[in-house]
Amino acid sequence: RPPVNDGDKAFAEVKKLFKPLGLEWLDRLGFANNYVLVMRHDRALSLKISKISDLFKIKPNIRMAMEPEFGERPLDGLGALQRRYGLRRMIPVVIDNDKSVIYQALLDGKVEVAEGFSTEGRIEDFGLMVLEDDLEFFPVYEPSPLVRAEAFARYPQLSDVLQKLAGLIDTYSMRQMNREVELEGQDYQAVAQAFLINNNLMDKPVKFHKSEELIIAADLLNELGRSISKALRAVRKTFPGRRVRVIQMADPLQSIISGKARLGILSAESFFNLTDDLLPVPNDAVEAIGVINTRMAHIVTHQENGISSLKAIKKLGVGAKNGASDRAAKMILTSLGLMEQITLVYNENFAQQVKTLINKKLDGIFCMVPPGHEQLTVMMNQGIFKLISFNEWQQGNHLIRFPFFRLARIPANTYEQQPEMIETISSQMVLAGPTPVTDIVGSRGPATVISTGVQPLSDPVVIQLRETLSSSEKLDPALPSANILRSQTQPISSSINPSKIESFVNFLIILAIFFFFYLFLVDDKVFSKGKQEL
Repeated sequence: RPPVNDGDKAFAEVKKLFKPLGLEWLDRLGFANNYVLVMRHDRALSLKISKISDLFKIKPNIRMAMEPEFGERPLDGLGALQRRYGLRRMIPVVIDNDKSVIYQALLDGKVEVAEGFSTEGRIEDFGLMVLEDDLEFFPVYEPSPLVRAEAFARYPQLSDVLQKLAGLIDTYSMRQMNREVELEGQDYQAVAQAFLINNNLMDKPVKFHKSEELIIAADLLNELGRSISKALRAVRKTFPGRRVRVIQMADPLQSIISGKARLGILSAESFFNLTDDLLPVPNDAVEAIGVINTRMAHIVTHQENGISSLKAIKKLGVGAKNGASDRAAKMILTSLGLMEQITLVYNENFAQQVKTLINKKLDGIFCMVPPGHEQLTVMMNQGIFKLISFNEWQQGNHLIRFPFFRLARIPANTYEQQPEMIETISSQMVLAGPTPVTDIVGSRGPATVISTGVQPLSDPVVIQLRETLSSSEKLDPALPSANILRSQTQPISSSINPSKIESFVNFLIILAIFFFFYLFLVDDKVFSKGKQEL
């Protein structure tokens, strides 16, 4: 029998087939656990892919991650999918029964597409895009209670009780509950009970043990499918069984200092404070643990305003106050002497700030984000904006004053209508935690007042987090890092005063240099004198 992708038709058919067997299907619960193909949201946006038919845009090959069973299924597996959609270049490069391996490959960019099920918690957790099955290839899998007819005769109230669940659990709710159990380690009974209470189907909660929640603070422009997912995977692996939650806010740094968040995703500029002094002062209340990604400065203007440099801008949107973009913009403008010339405009809603630029109430928007950032890609896809190069940083002492800003280029064609590379600066995006009080007072002097409720990380936890982040890039040496990391990476230096033997050898070498130089001068004079006599 061929697969059926019409849920109503499939349900009516199975009810008819099972009734002679003394089995009854009650109304469906409301969600479908179908096969789906998922992509990283930023990757799908950059290629303008929203449905399975669009996958032909990926070249040269469509790299895919999947379970072995999907490759073996004759009716709704890989082979049948390729034939129905004409996708001959779909190549499985990661095949594993472990779902975490499949999603890790997708998030790390080893594949473009992954096979999954529509109720998997990782889809919601990592902000993945579910591609529309526009040819309705995959069959539907909609659960419903299956009950023996004799059970209804024995328990007449059973039907009414089960019918209360009909249509109650949608796909989003099922994903959330799967995420809480599979990824956060919560007790499945507690999760199910919470759902029933929230839907007024239960009023006497049974107490279950709940693990302590660990909060990660992130910037409003951090992306689920990139920086946040990388931090989540590392923290969950380091703290198995703990409930881990990410809260996006304007100022994640302050949440770490106050103790509201145990960890945070910060940019390099968050580790320093601007003062009246020439050089920024390190913020010793936080320390870097490991590299997550790199942010680059993006200066976006309207194509019609004729602006081609930062100096021509009068009003500059920088997102949320004290966010990564705001901090970076203030440092850059201060170093360039443009702080008095340019007015900074704040708005936590990026889409609203884009509308302000369209209405020409802003001259530009400054974003400190990774290249190919999802919201920036959506903005640039409108075809009315342009990126301007930031060449001013290469002149003067800016690189010395702010050593954590490094020269960089945004690759050509990262965004729509961007055929050339864009000169800019970059800074590391890192996972950070609070500095132990002993380190603040003892080795690095006084620092920002830190809450007594802050829980610093132990050295073994810091090391495991750094290793779990799996980044080949080391922390920028300009950043204040955890003490255990500094002691591990500190090079073994020779003694300032060399030994007597080394000193004697050095003396002989220097003496030989002077001797040969003297001979050269003598020979040159003899040669010149002989030439004159001739």
